[in-house]
Amino acid sequence: MDKNWKSLGKLKPEEKVLLCLDMTDGCVQICTERIRNQFPDISEEEFIEKLRDRLEWSKRNHRNDK
Repeated sequence: MDKNWKSLGKLKPEEKVLLCLDMTDGCVQICTERIRNQFPDISEEEFIEKLRDRLEWSKRNHRNDK
């Protein structure tokens, strides 16, 4: 098993939650930057809709992998 994987198992539950939140924030940041680059003149309302669509797509796609 990978050394990093074993290290994750030793984290306290609250540390695992914080790590997940940090990774989620990073994913949202990447999606945000990508949408802004693709659609520089997008309205805030359209932006939020596109961001929701991308995050929902990710969730749907991940569920289908199981």
